[in-house]
Amino acid sequence: MSDLIAATLKIVFLALLWLFIGIIADVIRKDLFGRKVKASDLPPAEPVPTRRGASRAPTRFAITQGAQQGLSVPIAPVINLGRTADSTILLEDDYASSRHAQLTQQNAETWLVTDLQSTNGTYLNGKLVTEPTPMTVDDILRIGRTMMRLEV
Repeated sequence: MSDLIAATLKIVFLALLWLFIGIIADVIRKDLFGRKVKASDLPPAEPVPTRRGASRAPTRFAITQGAQQGLSVPIAPVINLGRTADSTILLEDDYASSRHAQLTQQNAETWLVTDLQSTNGTYLNGKLVTEPTPMTVDDILRIGRTMMRLEV
């Protein structure tokens, strides 16, 4: 085999190796930081039924739409949302970040939603959360394609 063919094969092999490394890096980046989601791809928010005369203090935090619909956790002073194992609710959503958002109890009926610098943002009633924002029982929290709310 001539030196020219051997050098060409080495360069082709090196280019394929770098292509493979680039693909692996892209997969890791998407896994760590999530994917961008368009607002048009999301399901419409469902209306929240209101009860008159009932206590407005929530007793659980539940997923109302998405892959984990029906999952709920009892209320705690701090609820962490994301894809890491130490989250209170482990979100199985491709558009959620590792540590996406946090709910902290302000008083018996009001919670503060804080976005933890997520890639795709956290939305409360369709509005992007940029600073700690109060959340009550009637509000809908959206992370990626997952809709959640406080329930009485």
